[in-house]
Amino acid sequence: MIWEIDDRARTIEGLDADGRPRPEYAASLGLRPAPFGRRVLATVIEAVVLLLLQAPMLIVVVPALNAAILAADPVGTLTSRDDLLLLAILAAVSSGLSTAFLLVQLILLGRRGVTLGKACTGLRAVNVRTLERPGFWRGAVVRYLVLCASMLVPLLGPLLVIALSPLFDPARRGRGWPDLAAAVWLVDVKHGLNPYDDKRMRIARKTVATDLLDVKTELPSLATPVAAGGAGAYVPLARNKGGVLGAVRSAPGTGIIGDTDAAEDEVGPGIPTTVAPAPFVAPAPGMPAATPPVAPGATAAGGSLASPTASSAPPVSAPTPAAVAPGAIVAPAAGASSWTPPSLLEAPAPAAAATPPAAPAVPDEAGAAASASSGVVELTLDSGDTISVPGGGVVLGRAPATGPDDADVLPVPVIDHTRSISKTHWAVLRVDGRVQAVERGSTNGSVLVRGTREQALVPGHPVDLRDGDTIRFGDRSAVVAIR
Repeated sequence: MIWEIDDRARTIEGLDADGRPRPEYAASLGLRPAPFGRRVLATVIEAVVLLLLQAPMLIVVVPALNAAILAADPVGTLTSRDDLLLLAILAAVSSGLSTAFLLVQLILLGRRGVTLGKACTGLRAVNVRTLERPGFWRGAVVRYLVLCASMLVPLLGPLLVIALSPLFDPARRGRGWPDLAAAVWLVDVKHGLNPYDDKRMRIARKTVATDLLDVKTELPSLATPVAAGGAGAYVPLARNKGGVLGAVRSAPGTGIIGDTDAAEDEVGPGIPTTVAPAPFVAPAPGMPAATPPVAPGATAAGGSLASPTASSAPPVSAPTPAAVAPGAIVAPAAGASSWTPPSLLEAPAPAAAATPPAAPAVPDEAGAAASASSGVVELTLDSGDTISVPGGGVVLGRAPATGPDDADVLPVPVIDHTRSISKTHWAVLRVDGRVQAVERGSTNGSVLVRGTREQALVPGHPVDLRDGDTIRFGDRSAVVAIR
């Protein structure tokens, strides 16, 4: 077995040119700074617990020691007490419990970024540069030493170090002097991302690294027709085992659209594919007259078979509208900059059929919102089941429950034998004419898939949906249809 040692230096994401952590990077991951009130509350909770553990020492042992010290013979006075054994036991128990409490606090803070007060208030401590665990010696021991040093000056020291120093943080993250000395940052896990959730942190880092909001330049395809003077655009039609089929060109001199091999690959091997011939279209003003291309075996307008002399037919003197069958190529009129290629797999229509209505343009965001407000919204699960989303919305999970703000929202249970779905996993809401997906704090999370891009849903943050989007929740998935 060959062992390889990676001696490359680790690359820490989110640092500026000077090696300082950038607050905007942590914010893009979903990390939120701890509120000032809860920071103080966490410290107060830990101080109160420590005082309770020290209560036997402070209430019983310390007054007895003070009385013995003030006596003429301190040692004789102390040893002559009848409760000397009780005083020794109380002092040992109080000191032992206090030492164990502080040691557990240090270990938990260094390894998991949590203490008793932080667990009660929903806070976690991370290394400000790596956004990982703070470490035992610097992240925990140094921080507690600074806190203990502040206690040397009663009242004023804790007030300055704990309460006032976070207000002077140059990065405005609410980091006090103990945090600056220990390179620690306190984050809010109640309303933000938990940095110790490895799966969600990995997804968040990947999302920020790939920059899903970046719109990449579309490259032309070899199968894309290019109009004169215009730029090519890739128009995908369907998928097959070879990849994506683009809009096809007409074969030169044949009038037949595309390639019959590609059509057979899309429909299925061994299935004959009929390709409609391109009918004659009258030329636009200023363009030379042309003859209609005729496929082999087709008949001309007069009913006779096409012959080589058909190309000598007289040109049409005036442009007249002609019926265009689906699947035919229509030349652009004068002044037109581009045209939309038809679908390869559409069935041919008879020549006497009326002109089909033009395909609707792709709606913009406002059009999508308007259609969503009055149209039909459906979810198609990977099992084939279809869920119709009513006017308020639906919430999905193994045993979903609606909250007080979920007016007209229906709970829809989803069967999951692997238990990868939480009881209340995610919701689809119809708000102000928009269809939105909201993660409800599930264990395995939800991911929005739009084309080839993926984005993890942040709990409690709604994301607008579009027709054709896919939501992965646990081991299940659902396709959104908005009509």
